[in-house]
Amino acid sequence: MSGYSRRRLLGAGASGGGTLLAGGYAWNRYRRRDHLRFRPLEAVNESTAVVTLEFVVDGNGIEAERTVRLEPAGGDARSRLPGRWTETPTTWTVRAEYGEEVLEIGASAITERLADANWGADCAHVTIAVTAIGELDARIRSC
Repeated sequence: MSGYSRRRLLGAGASGGGTLLAGGYAWNRYRRRDHLRFRPLEAVNESTAVVTLEFVVDGNGIEAERTVRLEPAGGDARSRLPGRWTETPTTWTVRAEYGEEVLEIGASAITERLADANWGADCAHVTIAVTAIGELDARIRSC
């Protein structure tokens, strides 16, 4: 007869199974630490000129191009950019072009700028702004 009781064997098995599940959950969260969903992705014009922005949002084999025309500041100077990035968390990269100005920001850079970022998919409110002097700026905050 072995020196282990059924209770001890069941307890050890349950403990090992719990450890395995917790480890799998932690690994999945760690692996998805740069995954984002944008709620929303916006474009804003703070200049006095009419602006046309070219956007490319790329992630996980999904690429979407958008062209946004924004009125001068004070008018219809804000636009939301609908797309899969509002629902599907992945490692998105946003590229915006306005004239000679180019701004590209990836998921890891966005996550670093979030105050309460943690492991797993995060939600970010990303606004690409054309400033009063015509430069592109990314404004990022948590949802």
